[in-house]
Amino acid sequence: MSLNAVIQLIERLIEIHEKLYSMAKKKVEPIKKGDMPVLGALVREESKLIRMLQTTELMRGKVVRTFLLEKGEVKEDATISDVMKLASADEKKKLDELQKKLRAQVKMLKEQNDLNQELIEESLRFVNLSLDLIVPHKEDISYNPKERDDEPYETGHSLFDSKA
Repeated sequence: MSLNAVIQLIERLIEIHEKLYSMAKKKVEPIKKGDMPVLGALVREESKLIRMLQTTELMRGKVVRTFLLEKGEVKEDATISDVMKLASADEKKKLDELQKKLRAQVKMLKEQNDLNQELIEESLRFVNLSLDLIVPHKEDISYNPKERDDEPYETGHSLFDSKA
């Protein structure tokens, strides 16, 4: 087996990571605006891409293991570096380029996801602050400093002030 299959799968991984990065960038505005329907649709699309990524990664692992077995190497969790040791000079160069590109894409995706996480946390802080301002605390609704929790009503007064 040649390395063409490995190279194609790594290129596919890069392509999927690029799409995930694009999706992460698209999520910024809906997060800022609190547009849940749009954000939900983006997350569903992102989930499909993640499943594609997982499938492609499993295929890459199988192809790499098969390639290494054909070359007499046995490794369960083989890396691109392991494959590069057994590749020709041109293949090494191509694999090195792809490895750098994939790492850069993963880094960009991680940074964008970290930014989105910070935006979500900031939105949650804002929502909590808004709720704290809207919903009064127990001490805020006390009108009588002498009022006690075990005596909800003043002595001698009923809940209704009515005459029969």
